[in-house]
Amino acid sequence: MRRRSSRWQFLPIGLGLILGAMTLGCGGNDAPPRPLSGGSRDPGRADRSNGVASRGADAFRGVGMDAEMREALLRNVVTLLERAPLTPGGQNISIATANLNNYFKSNPDSDFQLPNETRAYLDEQLAESPFQTSDFENRAFELKDARHIEDCLLYHNIASRVAGPGSMFDRVGRLFDWTVQNVQLVPPEAPMPEALVAQGVNPVPARPYDVIIRGFGSEIPGDLWADRSWTFMALCRQIGVDVAMLGYPVDDAEEPYYWTCAALIDGTPYLFDTRIGLAIPGPDGQGIATLEQAATEAIVLDRLDLPAPSIPYATNAANLDTVRVYLDSSRGYFAPKMRLLQNDLAGANRMVLHRDPAEQRDAWASALGDRLDTVELWDLPLNVEYALFNDPAYVRAIQFVNFYFSPDFPLLGARLRQLRGDLADAKQEFTRARFRRVAGMEEAAQIPAEVRQEIQESIDLFSTYFLGLAQLDDTMPDQAINLFEQALKLPPTNARAVRGRPATLLRLGADSNLGKLYETKGEVARAIFSYSRSNTTPQSVGNLLRANALVFDDPFGPPPPPVDPPAIEPDEPEADTDTDTDTENGSATETDAETP
Repeated sequence: MRRRSSRWQFLPIGLGLILGAMTLGCGGNDAPPRPLSGGSRDPGRADRSNGVASRGADAFRGVGMDAEMREALLRNVVTLLERAPLTPGGQNISIATANLNNYFKSNPDSDFQLPNETRAYLDEQLAESPFQTSDFENRAFELKDARHIEDCLLYHNIASRVAGPGSMFDRVGRLFDWTVQNVQLVPPEAPMPEALVAQGVNPVPARPYDVIIRGFGSEIPGDLWADRSWTFMALCRQIGVDVAMLGYPVDDAEEPYYWTCAALIDGTPYLFDTRIGLAIPGPDGQGIATLEQAATEAIVLDRLDLPAPSIPYATNAANLDTVRVYLDSSRGYFAPKMRLLQNDLAGANRMVLHRDPAEQRDAWASALGDRLDTVELWDLPLNVEYALFNDPAYVRAIQFVNFYFSPDFPLLGARLRQLRGDLADAKQEFTRARFRRVAGMEEAAQIPAEVRQEIQESIDLFSTYFLGLAQLDDTMPDQAINLFEQALKLPPTNARAVRGRPATLLRLGADSNLGKLYETKGEVARAIFSYSRSNTTPQSVGNLLRANALVFDDPFGPPPPPVDPPAIEPDEPEADTDTDTDTENGSATETDAETP
């Protein structure tokens, strides 16, 4: 039996070497630890919190289920998986998979077989991968299948709320804006301390679920690594829109240039550049450009050249004579059992779990015509899934970056509530989490004072920033501005302390979101200032394009406000203070000591 691990097993930058020395028991065919779940649970303790689950894994073995019973079982599966992130130990997952296997046990094997055309396409695409097409036809629901359903449930909750009503074009646009607002780009190497890199634990791409929860990811122009693009794909899938990564061959290069996302709306590919955070405007500067417009009218992409500083947009119309389409290769979408489950889900739980890859291939071939080179499975999701189950160093890297989203801390539950639209509860929990001592740290005498300070500062910064996002979701822009401005001033302010501290990266998102908020309010000078703040990610190009557009609209407008003098980090940690914050205005007020 695996020994229960300490709640403080994985510590941030100050203890990077300690984390590097840990062994995680992951690899081979063993299921890896869930990056966003932690701890363990007494395996002998029954889960009596929800009806069907309390009957255990064999509850329905040999029992004939009527329609009402089957519907109740599916509702229970969804409830179990919705609660799974905050129920460490995997019991919710094991009960849910057992219930699904009982639910479908009377279905014939033929229901779980791939169509011949789909099987042939997957055989071709997976020929050189470690995955086998036959894996998709396994009728048993396993850990990875429950994770896929859990992921899609979160994506569905976000997409159905954010996309709202209206035309599909408008709905995709809202999902794109939300993705850029909630997933800040950061330099790939920034979250990882040098101590871990020296041990071979390098920065890695992450699944959309992880990227959404922690609020940041990375994109490398032209490269396979594209966290925010993958996240946008996953959200659009839930409203029935195919989104793919477009690329094109490059002379004398073995790898293609991975360019931008395209959403297939009414048979037409529209271009959304998740790297710079802009939907590519049409030829007249309005609307959203189609692939055909970008390939035939040079002005479409030339308009994305940044004049000062001079940064040409890497792709031009001549590159698009032939285009490659890369499909989201998250394997859960290809299994026929997911189609069966999707068809039986009803009402608010009607998430998208399945999408046939051969049908996607045909849809993109029809849309691109002679401009199409190939339609392939995108390697990024396949690579991430393989690494998650087979590469201990990969899991260590993910666990380090996601450290603060263990159920031991107050962030995960509040963030999930915000993402699901429970804004009142989310704001209350983020408010309680701000500037409060983390429960249990006082008793953890083995943790050095500077590490306790780092943990507390990071939780303060995460909760302040996420509270700002919650205020945005709740259409309270002034309160959001107040909180983002506070996030920019929270410690650590010493640049040397930033590398390897993931929370500090959210300041980049605060700048970008402040720029948009000030622009919407008509405070042009402040918007230009926020957009122009130092940022070494591809998002900076989009920010500077927005700033330049504002300058050109009013070249004789007032100058941006002066830069605030940088705060000086004290040599010694300041005494702990307990503060609370008013949810409406983000101001700090004194309160009695209390743990979250």
